[in-house]
Amino acid sequence: MLKGQYRNIFTYQDSLWWYKGMRAIQEMLLGKYLPKQKKLKILDAGCGPGAALIYLAKFGDVIGVDVSDEALKFAKKRGKVVKGDIANLPFEDETFDVVVCLDVLYHKWVNTKKAFHEIKRVLKKGGILLLREPAFDWFKSSEDIASATKHRFTKEEIQRELNGKFDILKLTYVNFLLFPLAFIKRIPEVLGIKKKKGVSDVETVPPLLNTIFFSILRFETMLLNSFNFPFGTSVLCVAKKK
Repeated sequence: MLKGQYRNIFTYQDSLWWYKGMRAIQEMLLGKYLPKQKKLKILDAGCGPGAALIYLAKFGDVIGVDVSDEALKFAKKRGKVVKGDIANLPFEDETFDVVVCLDVLYHKWVNTKKAFHEIKRVLKKGGILLLREPAFDWFKSSEDIASATKHRFTKEEIQRELNGKFDILKLTYVNFLLFPLAFIKRIPEVLGIKKKKGVSDVETVPPLLNTIFFSILRFETMLLNSFNFPFGTSVLCVAKKK
């Protein structure tokens, strides 16, 4: 992870269009698929600087876990956290009703197979997994160097990992409407014309653009209530443990 990346994320996660838009999508899906009748036990697996801890608290008792001391330094300002590896979670079997895992499995230091095993292990039977990862390995850019990306996923790869263990309730790409703009921005790096430099995309944009982009993602949130998208910058899944 690029030095200072967690600080950048913590600084912008409440105001930048990307984080606000993804939060709107995730809240909509959790509201749709989570049971309403009880207070849930929720794990934010790989919580980073803690962006999700606050809104997840609307749905139950939340705890975050991350392997990075730097990330936890910020996350503890948002909620309850513990140190731990997603490939060796410090919890008993079937502890949680919900596991949320947002942009974690793609990192170089994560053992993806073990992480999926651990997520399943700590999730109760019938529990819900909300998973989001960057999409398409060919779409790597400078941001992926800054974020220490090992692999960007496709829907098919996520489906293969979950088959036989989970019932998939929702599997779609997200950030579909803005994908053409993202693609145009990344064309030089995708085609190898421009060298990837490890510069983070987490940065401010002009307020008007920030509002427009967020409004587009809000509109996408409404569409996602009924439709799945064929491509986007991220892949998102809601699944129920068998």
